[in-house]
Amino acid sequence: MPLWTQHLLVVVLVGFALFVVVRQAVGTLRMKHGKMGSCCAKGCGSEQPSANDSKPTSPERIVFLPVEALKRRRHN
Repeated sequence: MPLWTQHLLVVVLVGFALFVVVRQAVGTLRMKHGKMGSCCAKGCGSEQPSANDSKPTSPERIVFLPVEALKRRRHN
């Protein structure tokens, strides 16, 4: 494959990737709920409960441990 063809292929792929990112960013800024930034600490789609659930389920409990508790202790 000639060198200019490889360069052209890379430029086209990078341009397409930039186009996709810019399009999603513009869609996010225009719409109230876009794709970018739609996930939160509770997970993606947690805002809308499904129609099959009769009662809302409680979210999974997250427990944070301090760094000191993660260290291995020596037994003397």
